[in-house]
Amino acid sequence: MACFPYINQMLLDTGVVDDPKKTGFYAGLIESMFAVAELLTVFQWGAASDRWGRKPVLLIGCAGAALSSVLFGFATTFPTMVLTRMINGLANGNVAVLKSVIGELCDETNQSIAFTFFPLSMAIGTILASAIGGYFPRITDRYPKLGQTIPIFDRYPYLLPCLVAAVFPLISGLVAWIWMEETLPPKTRDIQAEGQSQSRSQVHHAHPHTTVHYSSTDEGDTRMEGATDHHNTWTPPGHIDDQEDDVPVSFRDLLTPDINALMTSFGLLQLQGISFLGLLPLFCFTPVPSGGLSFPSGKIGLAMSIRGVSTIAVQLFAFPWLSKRIGTVKLYKVLVILFIPAFVLLPLCNVMARVGRDVGVWIGLSGSMGLYAAGNMAFACNLIMVNDAAPNRRSLGAINGWSQAVSSLMRAIGPGTSSALFALSVDKHVLNGQLIWIVISALSVVSALAALMLKNDHRKI
Repeated sequence: MACFPYINQMLLDTGVVDDPKKTGFYAGLIESMFAVAELLTVFQWGAASDRWGRKPVLLIGCAGAALSSVLFGFATTFPTMVLTRMINGLANGNVAVLKSVIGELCDETNQSIAFTFFPLSMAIGTILASAIGGYFPRITDRYPKLGQTIPIFDRYPYLLPCLVAAVFPLISGLVAWIWMEETLPPKTRDIQAEGQSQSRSQVHHAHPHTTVHYSSTDEGDTRMEGATDHHNTWTPPGHIDDQEDDVPVSFRDLLTPDINALMTSFGLLQLQGISFLGLLPLFCFTPVPSGGLSFPSGKIGLAMSIRGVSTIAVQLFAFPWLSKRIGTVKLYKVLVILFIPAFVLLPLCNVMARVGRDVGVWIGLSGSMGLYAAGNMAFACNLIMVNDAAPNRRSLGAINGWSQAVSSLMRAIGPGTSSALFALSVDKHVLNGQLIWIVISALSVVSALAALMLKNDHRKI
């Protein structure tokens, strides 16, 4: 994400394109190939984490993210840019594993708070990435002596932000390696039940056909009911000493109509979200007469930081309270509607820029970022809904892998398609370059309608 503020300028400086109007297509293609690589590995990462544990898979992902970030800084041709971003995508496929970890560490009493931290961490990452991507590129232009002292930064002007960005996954991996405990149920049980006379295998053979499903009582507690006469209770990892082994279900067993509806809604939400993230820096970079805002890298980073700060504020202070007061699915249905005005405001920013109203531009942009940040709570709602839809804990990796595959597919389709449509509308002057925002707004309406079709009790999905 640190490359978003400068990717368009990087394409121009390296000679990949010679016209700012053409940067959108290539920037979108680079991001789409990242998502394609992620899509190709997301199921494999989920299966690997279910077999070997969450921790080793996450550590591999951190190492891959750091390596690919550094390699991207040395890219000077379009193929190498695509290749290094694809390496990043291959490593990023294990993000679904992190969602499984969160699901294994919490229950219904604290999940609204726990799942806040996932989008919250992404928002913090957005702020840091935007600052890194906005300040460190072409650093020798501002500090010529640095180029004389460290010539490599003069030769590769986009290496420094990549090096700085690579530090964060390395630190994350180190922290996880030292302090993170394994949360995969059998592995956790191996540690906690050491010395007990009865092994897990004996428990498993005693109930070999147990299949579990969610139900909820009026008091709000959640349990899992067996398809046979046996019953399992989903308890936090610290209380599973006497718990039977959960039996992983097949992917086909997850293809229920309600889960399919949930994934469809999430796919539409992800498509509009990832398209917006790719379009925002492109829209800000594009000249005003062509439909953009003519922002330099620094201002692009500032715009993305506004979105990040707004997201942190609503996730930290609003989401846990709203989720408990309104309910996860009902809140989800309200939040997805907020994306519609968020997208409608952006072409109005261009109108303000055309008449020289800079204050109006920033008011409109801040309003759009604020609405998007509020709507972004829908992703936290979806995380809860997906985890609650899992038949049992051993299926968390599979269902989160499926969710991440849907996300990756939308990431593969969204940036390239939306950027190409933006480039077409700019090049052909379709609606003053604003055609893309009409399309995205229409997509957000469809997404809202799909959300309204979900059942209000997500535990029955």
